Amino acid sequence: MPDNRNNRSISGRVAADLLAALGLFTRLPLHWLEKHAADVDLRRSIWVWPLTGGLIGGLTACAMWLGSAAHLPPAVSAICAVMVQLLITGGLHEDGLADCADGLVGGRTPERRLDIMRDSRIGSYGALALGTAVALRCACIASLPATLLFPSLILAGSLARATMLLELKWGKSARQDGLASALFPLPPRPLAAALLTPLLLAMMLIPADKIVAPFAASLFATFLMHRFSMQKIGGFTGDILGAEAVLAELAVLVTLTAQAG
Repeated sequence: MPDNRNNRSISGRVAADLLAALGLFTRLPLHWLEKHAADVDLRRSIWVWPLTGGLIGGLTACAMWLGSAAHLPPAVSAICAVMVQLLITGGLHEDGLADCADGLVGGRTPERRLDIMRDSRIGSYGALALGTAVALRCACIASLPATLLFPSLILAGSLARATMLLELKWGKSARQDGLASALFPLPPRPLAAALLTPLLLAMMLIPADKIVAPFAASLFATFLMHRFSMQKIGGFTGDILGAEAVLAELAVLVTLTAQAG
């Protein structure tokens, strides 16, 4: 007979991992985390990161679909969909992008750049980067055909979180504290599962002739941000990871939009 206790234990770990990822990447009111913080293993939960990103993308697509069903113009529906996405995530990664733009472009030394990135205030470079990213996301979502709306946003969200793990695994932390220290070293099995998830989603959702380009684009965007951060501050921070997620997501959306056109 199957061990029911073991099954419950496995299902409990899966639920804990999912809630840990949702607590990290969203602003959903997850009261379970407050009561069961001891059950959360952030390192183990990395396998759920791409699934969580896909879920966020799916909810964004739902908002776009509802806007279209209400006969709103595509541009208005896309803006509403992005607003829903930002409400769900709290603009977590967008905040990282803005901080990186201010710090990496505006600072003159690595130490000064890190100080600027810690500052909660937004400067001109950050505002420009944030505005450009949001506008580009809205434009891509508005331009996607209905048949590719859900697949594109799900894949973009999933790949965005997977690329963060590539940086965490093979990059170098610019600080000794923060997210990287809590996750190091990344466990190999959850990491492998996380990196395979976007590929499996793409094989299920995207036409075969459109799979390679979005993966290549997201990896290229991540690589460029990695090289830029290495030159400017000698490694990555949580803000760098957030910026990489935004850039990877945009790379996927732009690529799929171009392929659809």
